[in-house]
Amino acid sequence: MLLAILTATACAGRQTSVPTAEGGDTIPMRHARNLCMVRHAGYTEAVIRNPWDTTRILNRYILAEDRETDIPTAGTRLNVPLRKAVVFSSVHCALLQELGCQDAIGGVCELKYIHIPYIQEGVREGRIADMGNGTAPNTERIMELMPDVLMPNVFENNGGFGRLERMGIPIVGCAEYMETSPLAQAEWMRFYGRLFGKGERADSLFACIEKEYLALRHTAESVKEKPVVINEVPHSGKWFVAAGESTMGQMYQDAGAAYAFAHIPGSGSVALSIEEVLEKAVHADLWMIKRYGSATRKQLTDGLPGLHRIKASMWLCDTQTSRYFEETPFHPEWLLKNLIQIFHPELNIKTDKTYFQPIE
Repeated sequence: MLLAILTATACAGRQTSVPTAEGGDTIPMRHARNLCMVRHAGYTEAVIRNPWDTTRILNRYILAEDRETDIPTAGTRLNVPLRKAVVFSSVHCALLQELGCQDAIGGVCELKYIHIPYIQEGVREGRIADMGNGTAPNTERIMELMPDVLMPNVFENNGGFGRLERMGIPIVGCAEYMETSPLAQAEWMRFYGRLFGKGERADSLFACIEKEYLALRHTAESVKEKPVVINEVPHSGKWFVAAGESTMGQMYQDAGAAYAFAHIPGSGSVALSIEEVLEKAVHADLWMIKRYGSATRKQLTDGLPGLHRIKASMWLCDTQTSRYFEETPFHPEWLLKNLIQIFHPELNIKTDKTYFQPIE
């Protein structure tokens, strides 16, 4: 009974109507709040909490190390290490490559957005299958490949995975982006590593990332003057900004900024009116923007009412030419170092990873 209580506590927010297998040793998660893993004899149980309704479970996975292992609890069984996967996003492709299990990538979606030479070469040479659009992948090609698992991103109210669920292939929904801190998001590599037999390597890598991130954050905490930071540009009359509890909102604050929207609750992006943002933006010191492709300040502000009033220094991350999406979700320390370099040049932080560049 005590072990069951401890397990339930470790996986806070779960429904009590979906019990965890008794016994086992909880694998401590130092930052992640939506992921719980419990080690049992012959298998690991991973429980994913629903980030949009934390009283419910999103998914439960049983990572069985032997096909003959008897699993005493409900969940999606995965015989690990996985040998072949269809990976839907560039960030997870990059992580698998770094963990040394890139050979397990049998197919990808959204190839044009994956700027990873190994993937591009693999598709050209026929080692990796191009499954097309991530929202409507080529199911015929998937069936030909017969992968061990599909790895799409999970979104709120997406109504499930439709035809993918009916194929009978296990689905591992990737939801780390809904964590509320950069380190919490990065810690999910410990789960993904265990899927491919690289658990120890993932644990070691995360420990190094955590150590560097915390040291950088401590350095930024010493500053007295904090620049006011705003982010992104409006689209179709709405301005989507990172909420204060999002990974990006937390990142700005960890880098020693006074993030203008830190007061807004939530772990994703929030749609505000242009007028609401301008109230804060006219007092900002720095304006951080991410977009696919380069642009000038004039191109970004022309035709949008009021944006000419913003005098903040503008910094652009071109996601087409940088590896921002491939690298920063699981290496937040690289992005943090770049932001501290921009926000506090007086700290003399050096970095080879410059995702944001100043624009006129």
